[in-house]
Amino acid sequence: MVNTKLVILLKTLSKTEINRFRELVNSPFYNKNQNVIRLCEELVKFYPSFDSDECTEEMIFRKMFANEEYNYFKIKNLISDLYQLAMTFLKLIAVEKRGVENEIDLLNELHERKLDNLYLQKEKQVKKIMNERIVKDEFFYEAKYQLARAATSHYKFEKSSYTFDLIQNEFDIFVRYALIVLLRTYSKMLTNKNHGNVDFKMEMFENIWDYIKDKDFDDNPSCKIYKQIIALELSRDEKDYRLLMSYKEKNEKNLSDEDIYYILLVANSFAVYRLRLGDESFYRERFNILKEMVDRNITSPDYALYVNVISNYTSACVVNEYEWAEDFLNRFQNGISPAEERSNTINYCKGFLAYRLKKYGKALEFFSRTNFKLFLVKVMVRSYTVRIYYEQDMHEQTLSSIDAFRHYLKSEKMMAEEQKIAHYEFLKYVGELTKLKTEGFKNKNDKGISLLKKDIRKMQSNPLGVKNWLIEKSENFRG
Repeated sequence: MVNTKLVILLKTLSKTEINRFRELVNSPFYNKNQNVIRLCEELVKFYPSFDSDECTEEMIFRKMFANEEYNYFKIKNLISDLYQLAMTFLKLIAVEKRGVENEIDLLNELHERKLDNLYLQKEKQVKKIMNERIVKDEFFYEAKYQLARAATSHYKFEKSSYTFDLIQNEFDIFVRYALIVLLRTYSKMLTNKNHGNVDFKMEMFENIWDYIKDKDFDDNPSCKIYKQIIALELSRDEKDYRLLMSYKEKNEKNLSDEDIYYILLVANSFAVYRLRLGDESFYRERFNILKEMVDRNITSPDYALYVNVISNYTSACVVNEYEWAEDFLNRFQNGISPAEERSNTINYCKGFLAYRLKKYGKALEFFSRTNFKLFLVKVMVRSYTVRIYYEQDMHEQTLSSIDAFRHYLKSEKMMAEEQKIAHYEFLKYVGELTKLKTEGFKNKNDKGISLLKKDIRKMQSNPLGVKNWLIEKSENFRG
């Protein structure tokens, strides 16, 4: 039974939730079938792993119906009924999480039943809850809009305290709610378009942008944040980045966890963009962003995508935060996902640390143990391998690894052509620098060396810091 929908669902429940689920199954309001109750009681004995050899349909059937011959369809039907009750339980859990939205639903029910006095009492309580809300995000305005709708309907029906201001109020709140949703979605579209090369149909964007671009939204922190994210994605200017981060600091207590997470996500993408242009001042900026994600538990030790683990670890090493990097890897390594990339990730991180500490033999050893599936990480391994051979004056190995890297780039179908061009450029120049070494030009004044240096400085991209690395290595040659 371990792979059935029912067991997979039950595994996600906490101990408290399992006990509450049992109470639901035993409640006549939800279930009157005694056999379903018996099935539940037998099944929860195997919680939380459900991996016992006795946790099978046939074994559980024999415990429930000792004197009956095994009936496949009978036990399957009971399992199906229990699964439906488990789904009902999840619905109830979801309803409980809605908070004030449930109170507004209750207002509508009181209105439908013409319980005017109870409606007024409950409305007063709901307004108090809303007024005490600190975070004014889209969910706040969605609830406020539903409350305004309820008020418009109720007071029109009762013909007491009804004014046309109720309609205006309902509209104004809806506009605020709609703006937050639109700006948040537009900002995500632009971020993915700029940093992920994804195209979207951004209908009405120009109209909405014209409407809001001169508004300050000082009383609406979420709109202010998402407007600034859009401004940043449109300009890609550091001034807009600094404004975004200052708004985050000033409005932090009024922003939801989702808002904070998305600000940090956008900030990280912008830092990567600046690093690709060669602005290494953003190494420290990026580390601080990723560190905040860890500190806020946005990146959790229980589940961390391996590419994110690599980003966090390497960003720390680049700014010499080696102690933080090692502590991070120790805490997160058991949660690396998918599990089959765990060993690759740990070896890559250790290889990168060795590379930073100029322990090149160790670095090559760790990198050789990796066998990633994703091309982005394969490229990282190959790029640093070329540099390690170069650093050790292993000229034949350098040229050989350059040739192997070129062949890999040609065969890789998933990689964007502009990304390939950036790596081809790196390989071209590191190859020329290697030839200069082998041909004994290290201390010779040569116009060709000067031209090579100029060409390197004209590179448009800096993937994995290759441009700045090439500039540094080229300065070892006179010319």
